[in-house]
Amino acid sequence: MKYTICLFLVLILTACASNKPTPNGASQWDFDHEVQFKQTDLENGKYHLQVIAKQNTEFSKLATFLMRRSLRICQSYGFKIEVLEGVERFDDKLAFPNMIMPSLSANIECPNR
Repeated sequence: MKYTICLFLVLILTACASNKPTPNGASQWDFDHEVQFKQTDLENGKYHLQVIAKQNTEFSKLATFLMRRSLRICQSYGFKIEVLEGVERFDDKLAFPNMIMPSLSANIECPNR
């Protein structure tokens, strides 16, 4: 009887722990860095990454996450990042204090392996 209950509990935990892959381009949340992002596969070794800007998220945090996520995607150094939009100038917040900054968007190309 105990064996059956233990087996049943293990099966339930296994079913709950199954990790479904995230759909291509779906919004995801990184709890460690507290940022929201979208990752899209473009072609073999090329990805589009959009780090979504929130009001309380600093640009430095978005840029750091972009670098770390690129390394995680490519699993090695030597990747190329083509920034498409979202880079702010140092005086943007002084000149336009209520400006809504666009999300940091970039294409990532992993080195050939």
